[in-house]
Amino acid sequence: MTTLFLTGAGRGVGAALADRLSETWSLILLARNEDSARLLRERYPSSSIVIGDLSERNAAATIASQIPESSLDAFVSCAGIEGASPLETMADDFLRDVYTVNVLTPILLTKALLPRLREARGTVVYVGSTAATADFPGWLPYSTSKAALEKAASVLRAEERTIRVSTVTPGRIDTDMQRDMAAKADRRFDPSTAMSPDSVAWAIQMALEAPSDSVIDRLTITPNR
Repeated sequence: MTTLFLTGAGRGVGAALADRLSETWSLILLARNEDSARLLRERYPSSSIVIGDLSERNAAATIASQIPESSLDAFVSCAGIEGASPLETMADDFLRDVYTVNVLTPILLTKALLPRLREARGTVVYVGSTAATADFPGWLPYSTSKAALEKAASVLRAEERTIRVSTVTPGRIDTDMQRDMAAKADRRFDPSTAMSPDSVAWAIQMALEAPSDSVIDRLTITPNR
């Protein structure tokens, strides 16, 4: 059975992906703390759980050291935090946290896992956002973090010839994050204009399970509205 390390399985798209793959893949799931770990164990009893906070300085090394030494076929970076704040009023630590969780730690985790991914001729999937190319007022932290992550995937794809690197770029999704960002912008979130988390999980699964002689470089999925 192929093995996947997944961040962000606690909710939203990550949870939808874990639901889709729990019976056909061997899952290693990241939990932020013991409470989150307990919930993941209850929902996915056959999965392995590692604990780590992506916002911490040494998170990548701490997390990677807990991942079993067995074969690792794929890494999906799905975890992320919302980052809506006008530059004028934005706290410096807020920007650091958004970049650490959304860009820096995923890249450092990939670096730590490269030897095993190369050995398996595995797959890396970064979950981006169409916000990376949009100009929404107040979205500088989130939009630029996702743009940086997608550029990292492009460069990694050019560097690494033995692994597949994919970017799945969703538009509006009906998730708690989208609702939080709408609330911060003082607007109402309309779920009829959004995709379900499972629709995005389907796209990620397609990237993971593409035939071995192919790679989905970039896949954009947007609401049919």
